[in-house]
Amino acid sequence: MKRIFLMVGTIILLASAPARADDEQVLQIKQAFEPTSLTVSAGAKVAYVNADDVNHNLHQNAPDGTSTDMGVTKPGESVNLSFASVGLYTITCSIHPRMKMKVTVAAK
Repeated sequence: MKRIFLMVGTIILLASAPARADDEQVLQIKQAFEPTSLTVSAGAKVAYVNADDVNHNLHQNAPDGTSTDMGVTKPGESVNLSFASVGLYTITCSIHPRMKMKVTVAAK
């Protein structure tokens, strides 16, 4: 029960924190990404917040074919990903293969 209150408190705190105009936030919740797609400007940063009760892993698959493993995030932790190049990125969780999302990066 304490864990649920802690997670809810973390989500509320993160959601209410001011973000720069070019920053976005994605939740990892119920073993899914929320939202499942996002459009940002080149150079934007996206915070991936583990609001779930299980560990997740992030892989950033870039338009040029490169893949970056961002490691494991525990419940309540977050990882920031930067999107420098224009194109379509795929974000996945290797722990939960059905977790996938698309990030479209447009020119500024």
